Amino acid sequence: MKRLACLILVLALLLALSACGEPDPNAGVYVAKSCEYSGIALEVESVFEGGLSIELRNGGRAVMTMDGENYNIRWALDGEKITISDASDELTGTLKDGTMVLDISGVSVTLTR
Repeated sequence: MKRLACLILVLALLLALSACGEPDPNAGVYVAKSCEYSGIALEVESVFEGGLSIELRNGGRAVMTMDGENYNIRWALDGEKITISDASDELTGTLKDGTMVLDISGVSVTLTR
């Protein structure tokens, strides 16, 4: 009887944990499409030679690929305000309808999913 009760509890726990993994609707890969500095449009490749993309993952995790290098980062969304951070830096911007706009060292970068 005790084994049956333990088995039922374990199965209930596994079922509860598997239900917690609902995907975030903002998750996906965002690729830099345009840059602007002081009102002047810039080519993405002139700012980021190897390009720039950010893959938002569930649970606030993300990977930023900049100039061919990958960086593990965190992200948080408060309404339309997105904050992307690592151990030493923080970027802020907006995320709405599959378009992310970030301020990176004074350059406004638009990324789309």
